[in-house]
Amino acid sequence: MPGGREPARGASGVARGAANGTVRAARATTRRVIDLSKADGADESGLTSLIWNQVLSYGTDAMITVALAGTVFFGASTSAQRGNILLYLLITMAPFAVVAPVIGPVLDRFQHGRRWTMAATGFGRAILALVMSGHPTDLLVLYPCALGSLVLSKAYGIVRAAAAPRLLPPGMTQNQANARLTIFGLASTIVFGGTVGVLIKITGSYSFGLVITALAFVGCGISSLRLPKQVDSARPEPGLAHGGSRRVAVQAPLWKKLVIWAERGFDERLIMALQGEASLRLLSGMMTIFLAFHVQATAHGFNAAWHLGAIAGGAGLGNFAGTALGTRLRLRQPGLIIVVATGVAALALTLAALDFSLLFIVIAMFASATCNSLAKISLDSMIQSGVSETLRTSAFARSETFLQLAWVLGAALGVGLSARHETDGAAGMWVAAAIVGTVAATTALRARAVNRPVIRRRKRPGSVIPPDQDPLA
Repeated sequence: MPGGREPARGASGVARGAANGTVRAARATTRRVIDLSKADGADESGLTSLIWNQVLSYGTDAMITVALAGTVFFGASTSAQRGNILLYLLITMAPFAVVAPVIGPVLDRFQHGRRWTMAATGFGRAILALVMSGHPTDLLVLYPCALGSLVLSKAYGIVRAAAAPRLLPPGMTQNQANARLTIFGLASTIVFGGTVGVLIKITGSYSFGLVITALAFVGCGISSLRLPKQVDSARPEPGLAHGGSRRVAVQAPLWKKLVIWAERGFDERLIMALQGEASLRLLSGMMTIFLAFHVQATAHGFNAAWHLGAIAGGAGLGNFAGTALGTRLRLRQPGLIIVVATGVAALALTLAALDFSLLFIVIAMFASATCNSLAKISLDSMIQSGVSETLRTSAFARSETFLQLAWVLGAALGVGLSARHETDGAAGMWVAAAIVGTVAATTALRARAVNRPVIRRRKRPGSVIPPDQDPLA
């Protein structure tokens, strides 16, 4: 009998060794991640605290999305019926109808209470998740609660973006800080979303997943309260544009009032940057919907799954690649980065239109997603450094609204384009390339016209250029 126990002992020893190895690897990875969050002076400046707060916020948003994935509310986003997708697009725009004109200006007046505002969004989302956990199939409860959660999520995002410059470490550019925040947030969506998905699978209860999500939201709210006190500082920052007057002529026509409201605090360079990033966001929405319809119409079974997986993988890798590049590069001319990004995306789409094959489609999705990530990081840094703090929160609210509108318009265009034949695929790529290419060319020409007088002044001996007018600053 002793001889019969040896194999069992050997097997258990191998299992223990494998378990110990896994634990050691997990600990090493955790230490590495923590060290990265503290690197380059982030721990001393307080940026590390904001990074982990964003990890909780992004992760909990992913958790609630997964927890609601099996309900009727989110069924429209994956439906093949065009009418349902258009309804979903309207739903995604609903929060922004509140965030930009209402919440943004209100938050501008509470710069000294940003931590409490961010905490309130976490606690509010926790309450809504608990309410939804008790009514997982009741649309009359799910619709208002899910939309309310989206509104609070967007409010958190714009307050966090407005507060980030207060925690910028010396020697780190705003682009690098934004990229670091984003890449940690993207990683957390995978970890947190996957965790709650496993828990739901084990328990078979979406309500349980929503309860766990509510607890995570509470943790996010508590984390917000523990952010450094300088997040609440409302002292003016040097080198920022004043942001323009809040007054609008009473007798001005409605369209003029809307233009003045939309451009409040934005100079011409920032408006051009927003237009460039909006074209990339439109491209993202268009390609997401159009290619999904095209694959559904032209491929079946394993081929359809393979094509969709490759396209989604290319876009996902592009997002991570663009964000990772942002953490490593010192992007001192964010406006130029956006112009170059739109041009590169247009070139990639043109190549995919010339050779409409899976390889070039994936390359185009990877390139456009990379450019989109870099452009978004650059746009955020331009708002953070170029808009007065008294208008910064509402500026981010308007920026996010315009970008989401661009995504929705692109997706609606993707719904409207024919995608039933192979030739339709190349035609769709040509349409996308023409749109993004036109915006890239227009933005480049306008940027050259705006920067030319400043460059001439730079060449004059003894000339002094204010920082807010220097394109190279």
